[in-house]
Amino acid sequence: MNNEVRKLAFKQYLHYFRIWFVLTGISVVVLLVAVVPKLMPKNSAIQRGNTTSTEKERVFDYADVLTDEEEQKLREYIAECEQKSQTDIIVVTLDQPMIYGLPDSASQAEEDEMWDHNMMNFADDFYDEHQFGWNQPYGDGALILDNWYEDENGSQKGTWLSTAGKMEEYIGIYEEDVVLDALDDYIDYAPYRAYYAAVTKLADYGEHGYERNYSLSEIYSIVACGGCVIPFIIALIYALTNLKNVPAKDTTKANTYVVNGKVIVNSRMDEFLRKNVTKRHIDTSSSSGGGGSRSHHSGGGSHGHHTSSSGHSHGGGGRRR
Repeated sequence: MNNEVRKLAFKQYLHYFRIWFVLTGISVVVLLVAVVPKLMPKNSAIQRGNTTSTEKERVFDYADVLTDEEEQKLREYIAECEQKSQTDIIVVTLDQPMIYGLPDSASQAEEDEMWDHNMMNFADDFYDEHQFGWNQPYGDGALILDNWYEDENGSQKGTWLSTAGKMEEYIGIYEEDVVLDALDDYIDYAPYRAYYAAVTKLADYGEHGYERNYSLSEIYSIVACGGCVIPFIIALIYALTNLKNVPAKDTTKANTYVVNGKVIVNSRMDEFLRKNVTKRHIDTSSSSGGGGSRSHHSGGGSHGHHTSSSGHSHGGGGRRR
């Protein structure tokens, strides 16, 4: 009797969880498709699609703030980051004025506006003149323009970030601040470390996209892992609860329903007394916006999407220090 009960319970278990088993199988297939290619060794480096630009240099230290050794180390690191992110990354340092020709009565806002305008044009034009872009000329890439100029009238130091291609889409106001913050943390006393940190952030955005976004394969992996684990947890709980190796007890005997030689079956019926249904409105914060949305604007040090003097699309922003 015990074996028959257990067999029946096991059949019911398989029947009850048949959908979960199917979903688990699908999840395993998705997981393999998403994860296995990442684990396979790469036979060769991905080739850069832009064959028009012959410019190999990535570090233009016109301000001479880096040592020769630091320049070489930064070139090598940028090469690694470009391969990983499939994005051109360029660092340019300057020591020249970006504010000039204004009257002495010019306001701080007018000076800032001229600085922004000239830094943006210089960065965009430098990118376009060299036809940078990983996938094609004027394509995927970002250029860091860092100015070290100061004179008796004050400092014009600051950094501008010019973006193109996918980097123009990936990097909004928030991402600009992240890159510039990384640079500003070290720029006053360790320029090499500052540019290294900024390049790292750019490479991360080039590889993964928006901040805290997951790639499609990573989303597949997360969903697949959840699809594999959850059904087995539910099945395990069911098995531990219902398939314990406990001897079954006979609850009926041959004469259970026989009284005085007659068959007696007591009729029992559950009565449905009442049912109260209460509807409640639950407010959520998702309807009021979230961290995933971003907008571009032309003020506050960011010029968002714009067209360079050579007619190519760019994004970007910057700040003085």
